[in-house]
Amino acid sequence: MAGALSGVLSGAAATAAERAAVVEEITVTARKRIEVLSEVPQAVTVYRAEDLAGLAYTTSPEIAQQTPNLMWNSILGFSTPNIFLRGIGNTTFNANQAGPVGIHVDGVYQGSSVAYGFGLMDLDRIEILKGPQGTLFGRNTTGGVINFISARPDPAAGFNARASATYGRFDEINLDGAVGFNVSDDAAVRIAAQTLNRDGYVTNRTPASGIKRQGEVDIWASRAQFRVIAEAWDVLLTVRGGENHSDITPGKQLGVLCPAGVTVSRVGLCSDFFGFTDTPNLRESFTNIPSFDHVNTWGGGGTVTWTGRNFSVVAQTQYDANDRKLTNDSDVAPLSALKTDVKSSFHQFSQELRAASNPGRPFSWIAGANYYTDDLKAFQAFTLNAFGPGALSRFFPVEEGLASALAQQTESYAAFGEANYMVLPRVTVTGGVRWTHDRRTADTQAYIFDATGLGTAFANQPATLARALFPTIPPTHVSRAWGRWSGRGIVSYEAFDDILIYAGVAHGFKGGDFNGGALFSPLEANIVNPEYVTSYEIGVRGSTADKRLSFEAAGFYYDFTDQQVSVMIPGSAATLQTLSNAGKTRVKGLEAEVAFAPIDAMFLQLKTGLLDAEYVRFQLDPANPATNFAGNRTASSPEFSLAGIVRYTIPLRSGRVSAQTDFSFTGAHFYSADNNRALSQDGYWLMNGHLKYETGDGRYSVMAWMKNIADKKYFTAGLSNASFGFMEVFPGLPRTFGVTLAGKF
Repeated sequence: MAGALSGVLSGAAATAAERAAVVEEITVTARKRIEVLSEVPQAVTVYRAEDLAGLAYTTSPEIAQQTPNLMWNSILGFSTPNIFLRGIGNTTFNANQAGPVGIHVDGVYQGSSVAYGFGLMDLDRIEILKGPQGTLFGRNTTGGVINFISARPDPAAGFNARASATYGRFDEINLDGAVGFNVSDDAAVRIAAQTLNRDGYVTNRTPASGIKRQGEVDIWASRAQFRVIAEAWDVLLTVRGGENHSDITPGKQLGVLCPAGVTVSRVGLCSDFFGFTDTPNLRESFTNIPSFDHVNTWGGGGTVTWTGRNFSVVAQTQYDANDRKLTNDSDVAPLSALKTDVKSSFHQFSQELRAASNPGRPFSWIAGANYYTDDLKAFQAFTLNAFGPGALSRFFPVEEGLASALAQQTESYAAFGEANYMVLPRVTVTGGVRWTHDRRTADTQAYIFDATGLGTAFANQPATLARALFPTIPPTHVSRAWGRWSGRGIVSYEAFDDILIYAGVAHGFKGGDFNGGALFSPLEANIVNPEYVTSYEIGVRGSTADKRLSFEAAGFYYDFTDQQVSVMIPGSAATLQTLSNAGKTRVKGLEAEVAFAPIDAMFLQLKTGLLDAEYVRFQLDPANPATNFAGNRTASSPEFSLAGIVRYTIPLRSGRVSAQTDFSFTGAHFYSADNNRALSQDGYWLMNGHLKYETGDGRYSVMAWMKNIADKKYFTAGLSNASFGFMEVFPGLPRTFGVTLAGKF
């Protein structure tokens, strides 16, 4: 077939077709040094910039769709997502609590989950490192690491630029671009910017609210980098900032008062305490106030690399900050029953210094030290205007609300080292260790306040303090610190020139978190114990000699102790947000991936994940047998998941046309540790696709794309507020489609 096509291919197009006929090698920094992925003895999934463009992905949560055993969901739009990797994550929506899957940007840990929902602006690649990463990446990585790596300035590249523009359904308008240029033979600048905009797609059915549509997206971001490469030195300076002023897409209410014979709440069947029954239409809501989560982010830093004859030294300094203002109509009903207001500010600073041997030696090593600190100030208020006077206190004759204030500080420092030694011509042994010291300090208080007239107005801290009725948690100071070891050992065997087999054991540690949901009792204002995991993994990665077929597979077993779990427990007056330690959690599973280019014009990829993740010991309240969760599955851990891509390219004299379909299946799963059947999702398929024309030189393209082609209706998250008469589930996006124009200059 290649010979038949050669007559109609231009020279540039033929070159592109030849590249498409093989599975390309990918460069990664999974071990904090530049390596070819096929030589890395650990489970890693990589998305390059061209992969993201072909999938029409624009925001961070979308990468989960093509990554089996990765779930990325939020009840608050983009902020504070629940990220689960191989069944390990946390269901908290409190921004002070860190998840066990560490989010890094250009290798720097991001401590605030408020800023995890962002646009995929001018990236070189995304690396998803699966399993504990306690040696090289350190704190809060018992589940893994997702590292978003930016495209860098390159003095050797001269002037270069790229831009894209998208228009789609619901008036989606996205603009994205970057420009790089030299300022001298040794120095270059790269500036990138992005704006993502989409109107709401949920119709509001409460006329008095004045709200017509909800679910609007409004994101912009920019980044500027300056780089100097001179002799042994490589200096990179970065500043960045952005805003996410998007809506909180309303959920669907599950009332707890159900007709006779209905044992599990479902949308459209059961009513809340006020007689409201939501409709089964997932594209309509009944909220009475706008719900939004506005986050502003900014930061900057520098990376200095010195390369000597035998080793290199890297110093990386970074400062990041954000502020947030949130209002959420939590009851998603026409009545002003329950509203949430949040205001917070966050600052973090990190410094890492490491040295690594230069490549190409039988013995290689890396060693370094890391310092991290952050400061969070947060206020949250819940107004209960529809529940009547004294709803919480039982004796004040006014409408009431509940508020809390938190000042939290984190300090962490660590030293680490890892070495690789080729003990035999094809056998390499890796050993690494890290010592981490974490300190978490929290000052908090909570109180009931007079919420009269605050049913729609923002309830800020000065206003609620002025209306305070009595404290539920008096000013409280808690502090805990830990010093712990983590590390890993790996044996890898290069069975053939293109096949790597490995086996490893790793130990991870995550410091204790403060219960950001503490509202009713001083006993809730606690810092839980650290969590520990020991993982065992075997895997294989390889390709055929002609590079048309690549494959990888990994089997894993995790033994978790004191896993940190957030649970919503109905109480007599309100739902309690608890943060507890599950005594023992077990996770075992299998992942496999194959990519195949059977002919020059076709590319096939299939990924799958099998997962068995459950609590072995987890008794939340010893006095309440109903809170024994032993035997329950961990949240967001489907037993089976599948993803794949089919692409066919037709070469033309002027360029090429490609048609691609990508699909995924997510198995049934729960959204809570108690495995509440109402807060669950059955297995479902999603299918996306594109039709793309690209010029022969690859500089210009036009792509028509569609997501959720079948307009599948499904839920991505769930929340229990049973004490207030309802629970809530959050629908996924409907069918969207659009056209993207892109160019390189």
